[in-house]
Amino acid sequence: MEKKLLQILLFVFIGSLLGSRPRQACEVKVLSFNMHHGEDKWGESNLRDIVRLIDEHKPDLVALQAVDSIQEDGIVNHQLRRLAVQAGMHYLYAASDSNDRGSHGVGILSRWPFQNTQKMFLPHSPGADPRVMACALVSPIKGLTFRMCNVRMEYASMFDRALQSAFVNRVLEPSIQPVLLAMDMGARPNEQPYFSYHANWMDAAKGSFLPTWTEGISGDRLDYLMVLKNTRVRVKSYKVIRDHPTASDHYPILATFEFW
Repeated sequence: MEKKLLQILLFVFIGSLLGSRPRQACEVKVLSFNMHHGEDKWGESNLRDIVRLIDEHKPDLVALQAVDSIQEDGIVNHQLRRLAVQAGMHYLYAASDSNDRGSHGVGILSRWPFQNTQKMFLPHSPGADPRVMACALVSPIKGLTFRMCNVRMEYASMFDRALQSAFVNRVLEPSIQPVLLAMDMGARPNEQPYFSYHANWMDAAKGSFLPTWTEGISGDRLDYLMVLKNTRVRVKSYKVIRDHPTASDHYPILATFEFW
């Protein structure tokens, strides 16, 4: 009896040691891009440029802002679906506004299937354009599940951006899972509402003065990739991709996050 009890205790002890080992580090590469409603600077389709970006940089997740799903000559041109098919990725589309011709909003492409998804409308002042946040729950490896969220804020109103940032913070900060957040904030790092993210978020490009707006000068950083400071994570790399300057009026940004 005592021998059997010792065997059970030894088994539990060994199991607890194995369970307490740190899980394998997991790198997650995220690309974020305001795709200018699927048009380049000359008014032509930029979908091939985006597929080329994905093929060249091989991100695990892609957050796209200013995505359209419109009807042309009786045929629905669902831009995100087309990109997902060509890139071989799963997709989530969240429409912020719609009319008789179709809709526009934000989207997420993922190498991994979604375990769950959310679409949340952001608050805005009367007369301002509706805005939406899309979130997807993904699990790249056993023991790691996190949210990927994507949002495009109101660029014309500092009040609306502050209101929308307060909503994003209130919804995401209590998350029990890690959160990766892609934003076209429409504001520079020395403007509101960027300061509201200081306490609880890690900015992948902190300290960078590289513009993400193609007509911008040093410091004109309007696009962001952040991670919630609620887990063991670090930013391994960050870059502004300037190889496709006519694909949009924004540059794509790319960051690699490492969880462990």
